[in-house]
Amino acid sequence: MIMETSSRRPPLEPVLPLINVVFLLLIFFMLAGQLAKSPTVSVDTPLSQSANGPEARDKLMLVLQQDGQWFAEDNDTALTKATLQEYLSERQEGAQVRLQADAGVTMTTLRKRLETLQGLGVEQVRLVTRNDGGGQ
Repeated sequence: MIMETSSRRPPLEPVLPLINVVFLLLIFFMLAGQLAKSPTVSVDTPLSQSANGPEARDKLMLVLQQDGQWFAEDNDTALTKATLQEYLSERQEGAQVRLQADAGVTMTTLRKRLETLQGLGVEQVRLVTRNDGGGQ
């Protein structure tokens, strides 16, 4: 008795369309996702148990060190009041600013800096904090 073996192989699952979809999703999220810039000057930001809402990463960020010096998020040179005013006017986003202040900044210094921003035409300041993960 001679058994005939079939030369037919089972059909392979079409994997190419799946790979195409995965790469298209990867490209979409790479283009659509926006990573936040990290400031060039490091500060120890205060902790927060809950966020007040999503952070507006497209708004201008200023960094305030413990000694009260201003820095732009993309520059490690301290800003004076005149350079800060020029920096705000160049970006046309001066009405809203994100402020990453050091946790060691005193309230007196913070109040003076906020008054300076108000005098320069800033209408809204959002304080950037880091999450301590201690939610309820």
